[in-house]
Amino acid sequence: MPNTIFKLENISFGYAKTTQVLNNISLEIPKGKITALIGPNGCGKTTTFALLTKIYKPRSGAIYFGGEEITNIPRKDYAKKVAAVHQYNTVPNDMTVRQLVHMGRTSYHNQMFSRSNEEDYKAVERALIETDTLEFADRQVKELSGGQMQRVWLALALAQTHETLLLDEITTYLDVHYQYEILNLINKLNKEYQTTVLMVLHDINQTIRYADNIVMMKDGNILATGTADEVITEDLLEKAYDVKARIAYIDGKKFCVFA
Repeated sequence: MPNTIFKLENISFGYAKTTQVLNNISLEIPKGKITALIGPNGCGKTTTFALLTKIYKPRSGAIYFGGEEITNIPRKDYAKKVAAVHQYNTVPNDMTVRQLVHMGRTSYHNQMFSRSNEEDYKAVERALIETDTLEFADRQVKELSGGQMQRVWLALALAQTHETLLLDEITTYLDVHYQYEILNLINKLNKEYQTTVLMVLHDINQTIRYADNIVMMKDGNILATGTADEVITEDLLEKAYDVKARIAYIDGKKFCVFA
């Protein structure tokens, strides 16, 4: 695949010696595109995500970022190019939004609590503006709604880097309005900065609408990769989810309906 940013070669992984979550998978993620990782619960999506964020190391195989094996990239250097928003996040309730977003600059300093510089302040301000969180930057995070908080986590990631974003179910627990608000923002960032985005998604129709590239998984294996036209088919959806699916077109746009 041309302009590949991540390359996974023969990756196997399990959380214990007797378990196997990923089964010798190989995968390429295109640079500058939005890739959605989809599949039923337990298929290996979150495990793949965790490997890309360097939380875990594969049992066998290798993962490359920009042609270099990620185990050879120092964590701080990696963090300057790859930022992650996890599904579950915790933060002290008395911390302000601005303070939290400043945490995205940690990898640019030798010590965690070293003094911020002008570049840090500019990066944080830009991230707050881009995510439309500047208006409540000085409020405590405990005062925010779920949708506002997700934008703040995204702002933290953007203060860290605009190069590559890894997003684990960033729309989970949000109402429809906030889901599309977040996805439209991610799409805008991708178009303006050519930000590479890999996100774990559950909603098939959101995947169709926003993903340039789709990776469908099942039982720790890659079932299919490609565009929405190539991957989101009735046959593949039934294989992945064990549910009958129908593909329909409304005003020329593709939709999935599960029977």
